[in-house]
Amino acid sequence: MPRKKLVRDISQLSGKPLSETLEPSHLNIGSVSHEKWFTSPDLREGSLPFSTKVVYSMMLFLLANPNMNSSHLYRADILYDSWGVMWTPWEKEKWFDSTLTEDSGNEPAPAAASSESESQSQYQAKLGREVNPLPAKDVPGFRLTRTVVRRLIPRNPKLDQPMDQTAYFYEKEDGQISSLEQDGDTSGLEEISESLLVVYTPHVQSKEDMPWYHPLLQSLAFLYDFKLDVKNGTATVAAQDSTPSGTGTMSLHFLPYEMEPISKRLERTLLVLLNSQIRLARGTRDTNMPDGSNYNPSKDNVLPQHLVQNTYSRLKLKYAADLCQRWVEDTPASKHVFEDLSITAFLIELWRMMYGVVPSSERDEKNGTTSSNDDDRTFPGFVDVACGNGVLVYVLLMEGYHGWGFDARRRKTWSIFPESVQKCLKESIYVPTPFADTMMDSEEGVDAMPDLGVEIHTGAFQKGTFIISNHADELTVWTPLMAALASPESPLPFLAIPCCSHSLSGARYRYPPPKPKTPDTGSDSTDDQSEESQPAKGDLKALRAEKLAQNSPDSGMDHNVSMYGCLTSKTMAIAEEVGYEAEKTLLRIPSTRNMGIVGGRRKVARECRRSRKLETPTQVLTEKTEISLSAGGDDDAGIGIIDKVENIVSRECAREGGINQAARIWIERARSIHRGPGKGAQRETGSEGHGHSKQIER
Repeated sequence: MPRKKLVRDISQLSGKPLSETLEPSHLNIGSVSHEKWFTSPDLREGSLPFSTKVVYSMMLFLLANPNMNSSHLYRADILYDSWGVMWTPWEKEKWFDSTLTEDSGNEPAPAAASSESESQSQYQAKLGREVNPLPAKDVPGFRLTRTVVRRLIPRNPKLDQPMDQTAYFYEKEDGQISSLEQDGDTSGLEEISESLLVVYTPHVQSKEDMPWYHPLLQSLAFLYDFKLDVKNGTATVAAQDSTPSGTGTMSLHFLPYEMEPISKRLERTLLVLLNSQIRLARGTRDTNMPDGSNYNPSKDNVLPQHLVQNTYSRLKLKYAADLCQRWVEDTPASKHVFEDLSITAFLIELWRMMYGVVPSSERDEKNGTTSSNDDDRTFPGFVDVACGNGVLVYVLLMEGYHGWGFDARRRKTWSIFPESVQKCLKESIYVPTPFADTMMDSEEGVDAMPDLGVEIHTGAFQKGTFIISNHADELTVWTPLMAALASPESPLPFLAIPCCSHSLSGARYRYPPPKPKTPDTGSDSTDDQSEESQPAKGDLKALRAEKLAQNSPDSGMDHNVSMYGCLTSKTMAIAEEVGYEAEKTLLRIPSTRNMGIVGGRRKVARECRRSRKLETPTQVLTEKTEISLSAGGDDDAGIGIIDKVENIVSRECAREGGINQAARIWIERARSIHRGPGKGAQRETGSEGHGHSKQIER
């Protein structure tokens, strides 16, 4: 175990093999059935500062996130909760679907009404069988308070099978700690304590059925005993969270299979599990949320986690090995293949929600209810700008989604794809319409537009086309502008994944942090040319303190001040200024550049649903029922959007000396990009592997 993750006091460990330190558990779990539970002094850690509420929140969080303990696992799907609070995958899908209705917002999901609701039974029917918790074990001195059934989902379904597991929560209170939080009166009490016990039991018939990722045990339990500090008849209260302070002891107890020795692997697993519980508890705060979640407004806020991960697993099994084997680029295949497959999975599930289209493999399973032709006509198509190696375009085409991609320079990888895919990959340089227009209107006229030796594209995409801007560097901030200019009366939806920071001219540029929203303005300022305020003292120490304060959770600023965070905020601000409802979401991709910006998702989905309600059984979405992102989709709205784009471009290009000068910078950079990466570009390559331009390195 890495030392930085070791949080236990190793001086208190015996140093002996676990088998030599075992002792019977004092809990008497399952005493009625004469079960023989064990523990060890090495599986016990004392003097812990966590309250039982913190440990309870941490345990609930781990129920849905077992990947925090095992790298072999993706997640856990909740199948049953006796409290009816933790959501099943079906309930998550239903809630995300409901957010696309006319009156819905983007608030956190409310608690489920009941685990015995119709949705629960429907999801169990979807699983093909009824999901029931195993009978609870009797624990003398404890009362059962909650039962949860989860399904552990492995990362590699070819190696491991999913496994169901029941978790039982027990509580024992010797005092009234909850009441002490209100009055703090402990008169006449010498000691106050409470205990939390969580027992995990896998749904397996024998030890031979146990997956590799689970310890070879019949059951596993964590016990946390907390003793409240009592001084002079008053409970000591921690100042930070206003909860009673004291010390706790966490211990691990287990029920082995008969005649099964304590292996070295099992010993390591148990020690790591206990250490992991303590380490995670250190970073846990009492959220008072009954599902134990630490709500992150930018994580899994657009799509349910399980849908994207399930699709990614399928794509990885289908395409990864073949792509890695035939890889011809100089950069490692693993760096790009798995990242592009992750983004493809996100897009497939996003389009399922927006347009109601499914991949070709699922169309054959619908017994003819959805034909391939109908899906093709419902889905407006995609374009991958700065498509790089073309993997994203290739997989999407193979999955049945029509579209194309372009890049400033042809890649060697394109040659490994089928001819039908290569026809959809074009060598072309994007020159924004404002730049092309200003150069054509100059004194040189047509001669002002130089011959770059490659086709020039100004962003004239078909109606409704979904724009993909995956680590497109120079095109990132242009993405919402490009989408708006392509169809002003009906701006195009898009997904932008920022990487390296560039201005509209294509030159490298670091955007300053956006100003926080104020009651006076009601919005963020997009004017980034003003100088940042300086600390009153004028020294580095004061400047550092101010920066830390700005980035603290209590500063009221919901953005990051890093270069990447500022680029993301800038792209969001420009999209919103044009008129998009932009959503920021953390993508589950193997990259540190994993923030996605989705524009127009809700309005496209609502328009598609309206059109389906108005259709006869044989009708499909056609050009007459265009997707409208503007208020009315009329000419006046289109003119207004063009004016907004022109104002933004004029303002942002002012730092380069105006639009004409910015256009010349863009053309020169485009020329060097088309020539390919030279020594200068290689020197600029960053830690992400994306160099001078995504159009070079991707």
